[in-house]
Amino acid sequence: MGKELDTNKTYLGKVEIRSIKDHLIVERKINGKSVKGSAAIESAAGGDAQVLRIRFTEDGDSYEQTCLVNSDLDNYARISCYLYKPGIKTMQPGLEVLFHDHTAK
Repeated sequence: MGKELDTNKTYLGKVEIRSIKDHLIVERKINGKSVKGSAAIESAAGGDAQVLRIRFTEDGDSYEQTCLVNSDLDNYARISCYLYKPGIKTMQPGLEVLFHDHTAK
């Protein structure tokens, strides 16, 4: 579930993160639209933290997400992300929270 960048509009969708060889591939399916991108574990806060960074392009615009990864009470990953356009300041970044889908195969 998420909140769009620079608005208060919310949405539901699915995000798949897959490992292919040594790369993370991301596929976002939101509002009937599918967009593919990439992800990597990167250093943040001057190297004091590790984050999941997701990058994708939608409708000609580049987007980036910086995500914190924690575990929930079932020990599944709970991923919370800020969504933004790299290099562009905003007072209302988008937000997403990703949960493990127990029905996925």
